[in-house]
Amino acid sequence: MTPAAPGQGAAPRVLVADDDVRVVELLAVALGAQGIEVVTAVDGDEAVRLALAHRPDALVLDERLPRRGGLEVCEFLRRDPEEGATPVVILSAVADADARARVLARGADDLVAKPFSPKDLVARVRRLLARGAELREARARARALERELHRAQDDARRAALETRRERRLRETLAVVGAELHGALDPDAVAAALLAAARAGLRCGFAALLGPDESGRRLVLAAVQGDAWERVAGLEAPVAGELVALLAGVGRPAVRRDLERYPELSAEIAPFVACGARVLAALRGPDGVEGLLVADDRADGQPFDPTELECLAAACEAAGLALHNGRRARAQLERALEVLAASLGGDGAHAARAEALAVTAHAAQALLVPPRLRAALRHAVALGRWADTAAGLHAVEALAGADPTGIAAALGRLLARAEDRSGAGDDPDLDRAAALARAGVRYAEAGAAGLEPAAALDVALADAGEALDAATAQALRGAVRELEAFGRIPSAA
Repeated sequence: MTPAAPGQGAAPRVLVADDDVRVVELLAVALGAQGIEVVTAVDGDEAVRLALAHRPDALVLDERLPRRGGLEVCEFLRRDPEEGATPVVILSAVADADARARVLARGADDLVAKPFSPKDLVARVRRLLARGAELREARARARALERELHRAQDDARRAALETRRERRLRETLAVVGAELHGALDPDAVAAALLAAARAGLRCGFAALLGPDESGRRLVLAAVQGDAWERVAGLEAPVAGELVALLAGVGRPAVRRDLERYPELSAEIAPFVACGARVLAALRGPDGVEGLLVADDRADGQPFDPTELECLAAACEAAGLALHNGRRARAQLERALEVLAASLGGDGAHAARAEALAVTAHAAQALLVPPRLRAALRHAVALGRWADTAAGLHAVEALAGADPTGIAAALGRLLARAEDRSGAGDDPDLDRAAALARAGVRYAEAGAAGLEPAAALDVALADAGEALDAATAQALRGAVRELEAFGRIPSAA
């Protein structure tokens, strides 16, 4: 039997339990005459089973039921969450004050003495049913209010989260925007972006990949956090599917989402190997300006959507800044290239081109930072002229008007290349200066007609002890590889 829900148009249901069949029949008739549905039991165990199955609106229990007394049934049902408030009337042969107190103390609502008046018992049951209906309605209202309260609390929490999200977005945009506003120095842009990424994501490292000299690949440009060795070899083709997807979605992507695309598996593999978890494209008006890479949060928790939204805002601002910086840098590059082109004849130009290829290859192998690599390229292209009074004056004038920092880096590199007193306090600058000296001497030897290997021997001999073993090895490796690729003439 499947009971109807009480209080919703269904007849109230009363469970009557007594081992005296005459009492059960009498109450079934009396209660039934009042439109009350009656469920009957003859012992305590059956009463418990039927009460749990039919969920009556009230119970009339004989105190001395077989197997389990009426008060035991009452106590058992009081522990049930669904039946805990169901009214219970106990029938007993004893109904004095002590008996009433004992019955009420054990959870019953009323005590009726046997023999009883059916009319009086029905009246008591009806009062208890009415009280029970009121209690059910009150509980229903309380539950509805509780649900409404929970909804209000959820709405308040969501509103608070949204407020915090918007505040963090505004703060991120304000801080990053202030640092990037008018910034044309790619190193400054990278430093501001990576600092914002590490602070916002609470990650171990953040790295930025930027276009190489060919513009066809994104290679490591800057990194914050103890991860240089892990990310040094990272690169991605600008025209590849990974960069296209990241640029298309216009927001940071978590690595597990990217791994769902089988066609990206080859391009993602290096990022998996270095522990990267978040990748985001930096888009400018003309296309992708870079790729941000970050690892897990330090606490191991998943990234919050707000954190990724803040990162997206920072990447958007950085992409525009890098675009503007690239345009400014292109103007400087053209000025320096025109200057370099005016120096020497065709033979000198060809020799300088070889020297540029060799030193650029060696600098990348030695992990020389991008800005110093750019300065190195111009130092080799300008050759000995850069050390003349006219050359130094020209570089100084460019540095004063150059917002990208490349000309200033070139000036520092030239000064360090001229100073052979020993190692300075910047190992990267020392190495770039050593490469610049070797590159200039290589170009001169090449212009004199020497083959690449012989020209390199001259350059290494001229450098002497000022050139460390790792730099010399990188230069020799560069010559071998470029000869093998046919990018410089081979002695064979």
